[in-house]
Amino acid sequence: MTAVGDWLGLLQETADAVQASLSTFDRWHDGGDRPDQYALDQIADAAALDVLDAAGVGVLSEESGLRSGSGDETVIVDPVDGSTNASRGIPHYCVSLCVVDGLTPVAGLVRHLVSGEEFTATADGGAHRNGHPISPSGRETGERAVIGVSGRPGPELRVWQVRVLGSAALDLCAVACGRLDGYIDLNSNHGVWDYAAGILICDEAGAWTGEADDKELFHLSHGERRGPIAASTAQLASLLDGSGQRDRR
Repeated sequence: MTAVGDWLGLLQETADAVQASLSTFDRWHDGGDRPDQYALDQIADAAALDVLDAAGVGVLSEESGLRSGSGDETVIVDPVDGSTNASRGIPHYCVSLCVVDGLTPVAGLVRHLVSGEEFTATADGGAHRNGHPISPSGRETGERAVIGVSGRPGPELRVWQVRVLGSAALDLCAVACGRLDGYIDLNSNHGVWDYAAGILICDEAGAWTGEADDKELFHLSHGERRGPIAASTAQLASLLDGSGQRDRR
């Protein structure tokens, strides 16, 4: 097994390649080969694959699917999480990368592709923002809670305020560092690439994480979808998922 530090180095090299591929990109509104894809997704994916294929690792990418590598590890890749934001000139999108050994997360990285802010985590090694340790807000109730969501929230979400920002990975990192108190996908429609790195970062920061229907969050199926939930505390999580307190994963 590759050392954890080496995995982080590979993820940073991959993020560098993605960032460089978009630095001179000028076709932000162009579509890709699929109706739900942009040209920017394909450009970023090709840059990521150049690095990861050269390293001989397995890859599960939103844009290009699953390919095997020389070992048991797979890098789960969302080359641009928030690509609709990017296509519309909204400066809030990132690259999200997570190494799993089998289905066990080992290392994760989320880099904001406009500001350059970088979140990282390793299994049992804590979570960091630009190299500094992070932790969640500790909020336990919805009274003053600010929650990131995917979907259309209704009155049953009993929190103070919500934010619909368009990037699950960045929202999860915001929970990990206390900017948001929680995050929930109201439609249970996330691919694993949307949240894998963010969930590891939340776990290592000390946040509560789970899934809306108690399904396993980590898998290697391109077609499966999940409803990730993250919260600053288990008490707040029970309010968000409506099913009582669950064990952290």
